[in-house]
Amino acid sequence: MKRLGTVLHSIDNMLIVRADKTLESSNLYPDSMVITKTMKRIGRVKELFGPEKNPYISIKLFNEIKDSEISKLKNERVYLA
Repeated sequence: MKRLGTVLHSIDNMLIVRADKTLESSNLYPDSMVITKTMKRIGRVKELFGPEKNPYISIKLFNEIKDSEISKLKNERVYLA
């Protein structure tokens, strides 16, 4: 389990995450599994964008993730499985 970053925004069924400074972008691939600190699978990495040293990451959430769960993720850390 590697730290991916902190959730900034949720848009429809996607999350925008600010990548952690310890994350090496060479270890990040599209469709990588994303989990919470409780090890719940929430989605997959869709794309990486923004500045190379501190990028943003969009995460496509799984359909079964409820809106109430999504709102609780704001400002929380998420991880790569």
